[in-house]
Amino acid sequence: MDNIKDRITIYEVAKACGVSLATVSRVINHQNNVKEETRKKVEEAIARLAYKPSALAKGLATNRTTNIGIILPAANYVYISNMLNGMVDIGKIYGYQTTLFFAKHSKEDVNDAIDHLITSMVDGAIIFDDELEDKDFTRISSYKIPFVAIGNRIEDENAACITLDYHESIEEILNCVAEKPDKPLYVIHVEQGGKLIHSVEESIYEYYAKHEVLDQNWLINCEDSYTQTYNQFLEYFKTNKKGFFIAPRDSLAAALMNAAIDNGLRVPEDVEILSIIGTKYANITRPSLSSLNIDMFEVGSIAMRMVTKLLKGDLENKIFSFKSNLISRNSTMLKKDN
Repeated sequence: MDNIKDRITIYEVAKACGVSLATVSRVINHQNNVKEETRKKVEEAIARLAYKPSALAKGLATNRTTNIGIILPAANYVYISNMLNGMVDIGKIYGYQTTLFFAKHSKEDVNDAIDHLITSMVDGAIIFDDELEDKDFTRISSYKIPFVAIGNRIEDENAACITLDYHESIEEILNCVAEKPDKPLYVIHVEQGGKLIHSVEESIYEYYAKHEVLDQNWLINCEDSYTQTYNQFLEYFKTNKKGFFIAPRDSLAAALMNAAIDNGLRVPEDVEILSIIGTKYANITRPSLSSLNIDMFEVGSIAMRMVTKLLKGDLENKIFSFKSNLISRNSTMLKKDN
């Protein structure tokens, strides 16, 4: 992809001619309400720059749908599906089509997803993927694709971002757990948990390192699988009878809880369990799961609104933040909020 010609957009054409995006769009769509002098100037710029009109350029004058590319790691997690639903629903309201690109959990797949995004000539993009680095966002921006990054703080003329903050809620929880010396804290770690989960783990480590009370075995490695995690903790709870456990997602938290109960332990009296990324399934388990909550449907909705404003050039606030809140249910002895 390094030898791909820099993508010329309607923005460069309009800037070269000193006219509006709508004027360029009218010329592209052969509309009559453009002065002949202006039309010739735009057509010359289009030829000189080797510009190929996108759906956005045509849609500005014809009101046809435009295309937003969405990069996700996968769609098999409930919280990602919720986020995607928010994007698609708002996209439909504004008359935008959406194209999905899945990056999965490898750098090679991420590079492929970016390649496909660029070559598909989408008009804008929404990106939520923990594997992307700053250089990846810079590469996307170099093709003049306006985009919104979720979960990464980006400062770029072609970009906006939505940050997801779990740290205040985590500190609130750790303050409570620190008052329970009979229940050491354990964190469930999955290799491909992503930067969001790993940043929460770092916050926990920093908190406990500062207070010098962290058990040396505080991080427990698990596979990202309900069945494997359940079997692992079915053995674990035969010899370990106390603890406060933090899992990345509801499915893994449920695996811990079921393994504890099947070993005759009481939840939350003996074992307390909390999920970092809570979903609707936190209410389905018995006992119900305590979790941290961010409305991912709303995250997706806001992201789509932001990218449409980027395309129109009228997005004033390029950084939007969501903070999680603790919803304490029956799997912990924290103060009940729900």
